[in-house]
Amino acid sequence: MNIGAMGTASGLDINAMVDKIVAAERAPKEERINQRREEANVELSAYGRLKGALDGMKSLMAEFRQGNTLSARTATSDNQDMLTVSANHEAQPGRYTVEVQQLATAHKAASAPIDDSVALGAGKLTLSVGGQSFDVSLDGNESKLLDVVRQINRNPDNTGVLASVIKDSAGARLVLTSDKSGERNPLTVTVDAPAGSPLQQFAFDSTQPASPMIEMQAAADAKVLIDGLAQISSDTNTLKDAIPGVDMDLKQLSANSNQPQAVIEIGYDRDKAGAQIERFVNAYNQFYDTTKELGKFDPSTQSKGPLVGDSMLRASVQQLRNAFSTPLEEGPSSLQTLSELGITTTLTGHLEIDYDKLDRQLNTNFADVGEFFGSRKGFARRIEDLLHAYTGATGSISNREKSIHEQVLKLNNDERDLDRRMESVYQRTHDQFAAMDHAMGQMQSQLGSMMSMMPQP
Repeated sequence: MNIGAMGTASGLDINAMVDKIVAAERAPKEERINQRREEANVELSAYGRLKGALDGMKSLMAEFRQGNTLSARTATSDNQDMLTVSANHEAQPGRYTVEVQQLATAHKAASAPIDDSVALGAGKLTLSVGGQSFDVSLDGNESKLLDVVRQINRNPDNTGVLASVIKDSAGARLVLTSDKSGERNPLTVTVDAPAGSPLQQFAFDSTQPASPMIEMQAAADAKVLIDGLAQISSDTNTLKDAIPGVDMDLKQLSANSNQPQAVIEIGYDRDKAGAQIERFVNAYNQFYDTTKELGKFDPSTQSKGPLVGDSMLRASVQQLRNAFSTPLEEGPSSLQTLSELGITTTLTGHLEIDYDKLDRQLNTNFADVGEFFGSRKGFARRIEDLLHAYTGATGSISNREKSIHEQVLKLNNDERDLDRRMESVYQRTHDQFAAMDHAMGQMQSQLGSMMSMMPQP
């Protein structure tokens, strides 16, 4: 700040002197504000890290509970050229033989050859797929074959008909294809045009032998035979729940394959379940390492973490350990605690897995492992609820963060108040020095007058 010139009477640099005085008064107050704000930001960052570690576990528990990741199934086909297979957690393990007798196809028809350079005249085509129809009105001036194709494809009410043109040595043909496969989705075309109109050659109904258009491909359902007994039909080549919980994508007829049947096997996905449990252990250990780092104190160096002595750190660790060791009240009888899965706490406070014990549980009690974690009152729900008390919108960490944010806002206000006070101090100090300089000027003037009245030697 510079509000005046150098003192003319005293010869002193008033601005520089005032700046130093104000800076000396401002420095300790500003330093305290900056230090407290820096501490607040460090705490916010620390709570953010803690919340992130807890949220990682919380999200994993929600995945266990909602995604049935610990009840996953394996599904394999020994002939993937014929069919591929997938299974959800409800599928029962088993072995099945599948014969693909028929693939689902979409209805397809073609007209007789015509001259595509000639207008076909005015009229209306009504096209239908599976009972849903739409109309295409043709103007006599825009009724060449390509016009018909464009009007069909661009019609906003098109219910699923693709029109195209193919040309052979005999001429051009209109080809219509349904976008839906299966017997329930036949394609029909009715024509409203004068008798003898070239548009009449586009009429089509596969149930009428005299239809002008030719059926190129029938509307057919997929058909499979499972274990030589159950015949299943579908209007698409994806069969859902033909075997409960199992989906099959049909690729090829058995007659065209190098083997007459595909063998599919459904089993428990023990590897995936084990990997998910390992993810949980790693997530907890990451959280625990975070708490140790945030709350550390080294007596030899006096270095400390940003949350040293924070009761929330100790409480979160202790509550999780209690939850790990407390049996589930409504858990499966064969599995009620983590230790029965081979998951225990080490002397360092981390979790570790006895893989032999875990593998035995997965091999003998796979369904119980999924129930232990994912049931309505299972382990995942217990941990998720516990963590929500910390990371939820009204949780402990959120309340701490809110309090710190309020402190930072107050510090920002304190800084603005300090700026205003320092402006006042600067003005007052500058005025005092200016008054002193003015007084010195007057004294010098009076002294000069006195000296001028004295006789000269």
